[in-house]
Amino acid sequence: MNELHKVVAAKIRSSNGRISFAEYMDEVLYHPTLGYYNRENMTIGERGDFYTSPMVHPIFGQCVARQIFEFWQRLGSPAAFTVVEMGAGTGALASDLLTEWGRLGTTGVELEYAIVEQSPVLRETQRETTKEVSGGRISWHSALQEVPGYGSLTGVILSNELFDALPVHRLIMENGHLQERYVTLRETEEGWIFEEITGPLSDARLADILDEGVRSQLEERDRLEVCPLAGKVIMDMADALQRGYILTVDYGDLSPAVYWKSVRSGGIRCYYKQTLGSNPYERVGEQDITADVDFSYLQREGANKGVKTIRFVTQSEFLEKLGFLEKVTELQRLAFRDLRADFELQKMLTLYLPQGLGEDCKVLIQEKGN
Repeated sequence: MNELHKVVAAKIRSSNGRISFAEYMDEVLYHPTLGYYNRENMTIGERGDFYTSPMVHPIFGQCVARQIFEFWQRLGSPAAFTVVEMGAGTGALASDLLTEWGRLGTTGVELEYAIVEQSPVLRETQRETTKEVSGGRISWHSALQEVPGYGSLTGVILSNELFDALPVHRLIMENGHLQERYVTLRETEEGWIFEEITGPLSDARLADILDEGVRSQLEERDRLEVCPLAGKVIMDMADALQRGYILTVDYGDLSPAVYWKSVRSGGIRCYYKQTLGSNPYERVGEQDITADVDFSYLQREGANKGVKTIRFVTQSEFLEKLGFLEKVTELQRLAFRDLRADFELQKMLTLYLPQGLGEDCKVLIQEKGN
């Protein structure tokens, strides 16, 4: 048992012997000092456990910048414009986006770039990554509500692989009823280990996240994950804006497809040293844990706050509209005689091809007040 294992075990003992999986996931990922994202040795990328699209190639951030430039124009080219990035990882997206923004003829715009990041370790990485492009425009905040102008912002709230790392509840159909899987402790010869048990839903509203079509077709022992926190986060984003857009890039799909995938695959994914696993009770605090995003839920909760969906596409389709294929064509002409161009091309295609991130990652664009 490492130190975080002991912390979680103590929490279980003080909570009548069980906690929800969401509570477990929150502790192992976000404990202030021991959680996966807050460890001193937290790394992302080639030396870490996983990578994200902005780390693959700068074209991703360049395309996002072009999309945000289009948003700015749709809003009437306001002189003051704010981009809020939620969970900025290494800062690669911010760096590439701001670099491209400077090429788009927007020098007269008072652009403010706010990063919302709860991890002190990642904030330091982001500062280092963006120091050459910041120009004093980037500010860091621990919560969205701390961003200056919250509630009256004109701009864009952006996230890449934020929602898939939010804590989820694990549900199961058992004896004809939707119930919840809890985390408890069992003593073995090697020590105390975590295991799951079934009990009534910790909150009856968890079932409401599933649409009726999903609930009516669940079969005995079917398991799936729901994320009520995702609904709260999208509503907070909506509340932050007076006029603007929410741009979400993440793993997942619409309902019911996202839930049938969860039923078939087990739902939870774990990443350790670039290797995919499915046991969240191994390497406590030393591996990433994610679950696919229900984009239908984000759309419903956004609509409750006056946010309308204007586009939902795969990452491939998103990139196509923003100059990605022109860059591919350029590199293809060079790749026959330039190994560096061929290497760059292969990295770019990881973002686009179905067997890469092109199909698995989806892009949701929502609009408020325009």
